[in-house]
Amino acid sequence: MSALVISTVSRPVLSTATATQSLRLTRRGRMVLLGIPALVLSAVLLLSVFALFMGALASPANAATKYSPIDMADYASKVTVLQGESLWSIAAASDSSRDVREVVGEIVALNELTTNVVQAGQQLFVPIHK
Repeated sequence: MSALVISTVSRPVLSTATATQSLRLTRRGRMVLLGIPALVLSAVLLLSVFALFMGALASPANAATKYSPIDMADYASKVTVLQGESLWSIAAASDSSRDVREVVGEIVALNELTTNVVQAGQQLFVPIHK
């Protein structure tokens, strides 16, 4: 046969002296509680000031005042695209002594084109042969 034992476990009772004692914060605890957030806040503030300063130096409005406008007539001529023409045919006709790929690249850069497709009637700047 087996025996069944039932017992109760008693929990220790806290004394009233330890329950009313105040919490003490050590020096390391104060550093964690106050020092780290202050360090993070100062880093964010420093980075914000740096970003604001760099943004003011690199702004497009500031860049426009430093450089004088150039006259495109000295560097390029204006050409109107005709029906059936492509960038390749325009580049080959404008400067036959140079590599056509280089001239096409300059036409794309001068006109800030995003594709190599041109439409009839579109006006393009084409580099002048020197």
